[in-house]
Amino acid sequence: MAAESTFGCWVHLLDKGGTRGDGPFEKNVDYDSTLWCKVLHKAFPNSGGKRATVFATASHVRSLRNRVAHHEPLINGVPLHGQSNSQGRARRLSLTDAHPEVMRLVEYIDKDFATWLGQTSRVPELLRTRPSPVSGAAT
Repeated sequence: MAAESTFGCWVHLLDKGGTRGDGPFEKNVDYDSTLWCKVLHKAFPNSGGKRATVFATASHVRSLRNRVAHHEPLINGVPLHGQSNSQGRARRLSLTDAHPEVMRLVEYIDKDFATWLGQTSRVPELLRTRPSPVSGAAT
């Protein structure tokens, strides 16, 4: 059952919680104390124990993964859901900044695997040789 859960579901479980349900079924949920402190922190032993930090990193990785999975353009970066820049446009994470986010999330879970992945990944090389973003695009 857990293996069938989407990446988005897992990222949402890392959120702080909030109000769930409608009308008489509405209630406040606190994922920090009910999920993170009791269990989820064990899945990220190298995170320093900060749920909000893991959530932010996982959210950025999810935005990148969704963009790639839907075959959407990446050249101007990854739009970050619900975040705006000073001009009111969607805040974007550059690919140069997205790769370290992926590596950070992997390291939160397994330092040895993150080291291996860092030594074998061609992503930094590909980012150095990629085309430049389109000038005038929102970043």
